[in-house]
Amino acid sequence: MAVGTQTTPGSREVSTEWADPGFFAQQSRARNLFRVLRQLVVRPEGHKTMPTKAGLVLILLALGIGSSAYNTASNILFMTLALLLSCLLLSGLLSWTNFKGLRWRLITESHLRAGEPAPVCIELRNEKKWLPTYSLWFGLVARTNQFDVQLPLERRLDAGQITRLEWLLKPSVRCVETVSITQLRSQFPFGFLSKVIALDQGREVAVWPARIPYRFKPGQGPFSRREGVSHRRSGSGTELINLRQYRSGDPPRLIHWKASARQRRLLVREMAEEQRETYLVFVETPESLWRSKDQFETLCSFAAALAEDLFRQEQLWGVAVNGEPVRPVRRLADLHGFLDRLSGLEPVAGFQPSSHMNGATVIRFAPGAGKEVHAYVGGRTAGSA
Repeated sequence: MAVGTQTTPGSREVSTEWADPGFFAQQSRARNLFRVLRQLVVRPEGHKTMPTKAGLVLILLALGIGSSAYNTASNILFMTLALLLSCLLLSGLLSWTNFKGLRWRLITESHLRAGEPAPVCIELRNEKKWLPTYSLWFGLVARTNQFDVQLPLERRLDAGQITRLEWLLKPSVRCVETVSITQLRSQFPFGFLSKVIALDQGREVAVWPARIPYRFKPGQGPFSRREGVSHRRSGSGTELINLRQYRSGDPPRLIHWKASARQRRLLVREMAEEQRETYLVFVETPESLWRSKDQFETLCSFAAALAEDLFRQEQLWGVAVNGEPVRPVRRLADLHGFLDRLSGLEPVAGFQPSSHMNGATVIRFAPGAGKEVHAYVGGRTAGSA
């Protein structure tokens, strides 16, 4: 059962590949029948067949009737015992047909945010030609946030149909979360036996830091940039700086029709951004400085919220974490990469804060009193959270 990830173009959903129980894969009908009969005797690894409460009552009843039939030599009691035992056997056999032809995949958002609910879906498809599927439960876990749920198929799934089972996951902490399908369970057809198949299908998803309220009012000091960074960048100004090939999402008003006709491909104008102050968000996490766990979480949330807001205002030109290279932020994917990095960020032992990035446009952070974290621009306090 191969597991991978697939992303639908233009969608935030990310899914694993389709999976199935694998009982009948690439086998003839005769070989499938022998496999089923063999697996009823020799249990495959990870498979369990357990009696339900109703099944336990039936087994006890069968034992009582069997004892009475043996002592009295009553044919009617032997026939009743045979009927009860055949119900148990038929329940086990028909449970295989309930799984046959099923395929499923796990679908999540490309990222989650701490404290905000997000859907986790199982898309289920019944590829049988005639028979429907009933009474299924999928076991789902979010390991880091310690959630464990049973997601039921509440209605029957007819042959050839597709449905979605949805769970609203609300992670409580930022992390790199692993969301997995751990088991598939069925009590079809009579509810006497519970058939459980162990699964291990899942994917990792970044849980971004929670947004928190903060204050950020940088001073009106002299405008400057780090040496080596160009003052001109793509934006919505009036000065033409370049022509480039059209990309999905570019506004039609920027298409240069004459140049496109000459080149026989769509070209768009890149305009210089209007002059405005922009910032580099620089996050340093030496263990000697960030000893309080609550204060460190405030740091991550503050840096994430500030970076998002600066990006929306077109005032974020780059980000950096500890000694890693500076990452320019030119598009939304660059910002998401920074937030993904914050989701797994931890204090670093033996790291010393650097001084080579001091400048009027560099935003740095330092702990304050209690859980408070301060932001500094050019050595002056510019905000806090």
